[in-house]
Amino acid sequence: MSLEIHYHKFLKREFTKELHWFEEEFDLLFNCKSNFFKQDKRIANQILDVLSETINLYPNEKLLTRLAFTLNNIKEKHPVFFNSK
Repeated sequence: MSLEIHYHKFLKREFTKELHWFEEEFDLLFNCKSNFFKQDKRIANQILDVLSETINLYPNEKLLTRLAFTLNNIKEKHPVFFNSK
C-alpha cells in the first residue's frame, strides 16, 4: 500500500515537472517573437503534440486535468498556434 502511494506521488511530481518544462520551453522559444514563420509553427506543433501525448504515459484523471490546465495556459499566452488558419 505504501509503495503504491509513493509511486503515485512520484508520477504526479514527475508529470508536473514535465508540464512545467514544456510550458517554460514554449515561452522561451516564442515569447520574444511577434512574427512567426512556418518553421516556428512546425516546432510549436511538435511541442504541443509531444505534450498532448504525455498523458499516455500517465493515465490518471488528475494528471489529465493538469495537462489541460497547462495547455490552456499556453493557449492564452500563444493563441496564434491554436488558430486553425
